[in-house]
This record gives sequence, C-alpha cells and structure tokens, in this order.
Amino acid sequence: MDSIIIKPSSGGFLVINLTKVNKYGFEKAHTHIKSKLVAKTIKTNVQHDRFPKTRNEYLLTSHIRVSSNESYIEKIEQLISTRRNKGHQKYINGQK
Repeated sequence: MDSIIIKPSSGGFLVINLTKVNKYGFEKAHTHIKSKLVAKTIKTNVQHDRFPKTRNEYLLTSHIRVSSNESYIEKIEQLISTRRNKGHQKYINGQK
C-alpha cells in the first residue's frame, strides 16, 4: 500500500501521508496543491527523498509536511532558513 496519496479537493488536490496521519494527525500530514502535476512531483520527491528543484517556500514546506524522513526534512528546513536569511543585494552600475 502506498502511504502517500493524492485526492481531489475543492480548488485543487490534497497530498496526504497516511502513515504520518496515524502518528501526528491530519493537520500535520497533508498539504493543499492547485496543480495535479505539482502534487505528483511532491509525492515522487518525498517517496524517493529527492531534493526539490523549486525554491518556493510554500512548496518546500509542503514537502516537509508530507515527508516522514527526518534527515530529508532537516535538509529542506536548512534550505528554507538559508533563503530567509539571504539578503538581496542592490545592483549598482559602476560606470556612472
């Protein structure tokens, strides 16, 4: 039996980790995604512990919510933390 499922929902899809639902409850084991393709990508990434290509914080958090692997979760949390702490440098044209 597959522990991660995708269910249609109003306005999109739910990605649910059934193993995590039994352990932590539904609120901490699911995420809402608008696109079925993105939902499938999250499911595949989490099942195979693949590092997501996206840098979108919501999608990274979705990976964390669906995953049960602690080391995988830590890697994604580090990426989110790095992205939040990274300052945006302003471009200055040196020729003026």
